[in-house]
Amino acid sequence: MKNKIIKLIVIISVILILLDQTSKILVSNFVKEPIGNDYLKIEVVSNTGMAFGFNKGNIKNIVIAVFILAIVIKFIRDQIDRLDKKTAVAISMVLGGAISNLIDRFFRGGVLDFIKISKIPNFNLADFSIVIGWILIIIFLIDFSRK
Repeated sequence: MKNKIIKLIVIISVILILLDQTSKILVSNFVKEPIGNDYLKIEVVSNTGMAFGFNKGNIKNIVIAVFILAIVIKFIRDQIDRLDKKTAVAISMVLGGAISNLIDRFFRGGVLDFIKISKIPNFNLADFSIVIGWILIIIFLIDFSRK
């Protein structure tokens, strides 16, 4: 069971990284000006901050991201025997999104964000994956604590 969970985490994380990086390559190569309307558009921006542009231009963001990533990896290592598939999927979403955004920070100098919905700051597939992953983890923890 332990090997199956690790394999699941790796496969899902790699798929998410590939999807996110591919979407960023396509958007950065083919979208030269915003496409869409005030409610939904593709608009390429470089985000040197954290999620949704928070704490822009702060080099400490890389250190914080690596620290959070290390915590997630340590949690996986320490709890691998207790993880079920749905929690492994949620953790994979966080891990894959975090790694993909770190790839951007190292190779682009900032995270490429391109999805713009109304008043929400620009984001990308990795950001979406991270947010949904954390929401699922919280739901699963609440559910687990009730049992």
